[in-house]
Amino acid sequence: GPRSRKMKRKEKKADEKRPRTAFTPEQLHRLKLEFDVGKYLTEERRQALAKELALNESQIKIWFQNKRAKMKKVSGPKNPLALQLMAEGLYNHQTHKD
Repeated sequence: GPRSRKMKRKEKKADEKRPRTAFTPEQLHRLKLEFDVGKYLTEERRQALAKELALNESQIKIWFQNKRAKMKKVSGPKNPLALQLMAEGLYNHQTHKD
């Protein structure tokens, strides 16, 4: 689709993906503490965390995105329509393979 080959700033080749970040236990601890304070980061908090943890801002942004997605997945559907569809057996968004 139109969003599949996004080119950002320095015209990176589409297959030059950033390798997966392996966060240290200290970084993870700090990120989790920050997440407990608030699930969304202001630009200022993101910049401060990036400096403090020697990570770049997008790594922190993505960590927060992933953490929010995980929380949402774990808590399950909360909105009335999703619950109604589940009751009717029409809501089958499986996120894991059996």
